[in-house]
Amino acid sequence: MYKKEKLKPFIIQCMVMKLSEDESLQYLKDRGFKISIQYFYRLKKQIKESRLDRLSLIAKTQFVDQHLERIDQLELVNQEMWKKYREKDYKAMDALLKIAELQTYISPFYDASMYVMQKQVESNKQVLQNETEKDSSLSTV
Repeated sequence: MYKKEKLKPFIIQCMVMKLSEDESLQYLKDRGFKISIQYFYRLKKQIKESRLDRLSLIAKTQFVDQHLERIDQLELVNQEMWKKYREKDYKAMDALLKIAELQTYISPFYDASMYVMQKQVESNKQVLQNETEKDSSLSTV
C-alpha cells in the first residue's frame, strides 16, 4: 500500500510525458520501482478512475495552500529580482522572471479545478435526482 502511494505520482509523470510501456518501466526502474507491466496498467487505470477524487482533493484542501504558495513565490521573486538588479545580474533576473511567468500558467488550473468540481457536483445531483424521480414513478405504477 505504502509503495503504491509512493509510485502513483511517478506513473502520473509517465502519463503526462506520454512514455511508451518500455520507457515508463525504465523511468520507474530508474527511480527505484521495478514493477510488472500488468501492475503498471492496474495502477494507471486506478489513477484514471480516481481523477475526480484527485480534483476534489485539490478543491477541498490544496486550493488555499496553492494560492498562498503562489503569493509567497511571487513575493520572493520580487525581492530576489530587486537584489539581482542592484547586483546587475540580468541573467538571474531573466530566470526569476520566467519563474514568475510560470505562476500565471499554474494558477488558472487551480481555478479551473474548482469550476470542474462544482459542475461535477451539480451533474451528480441532477443524475441522483433523475434516478430518484424515476424510482418513485416506477413504485407508483
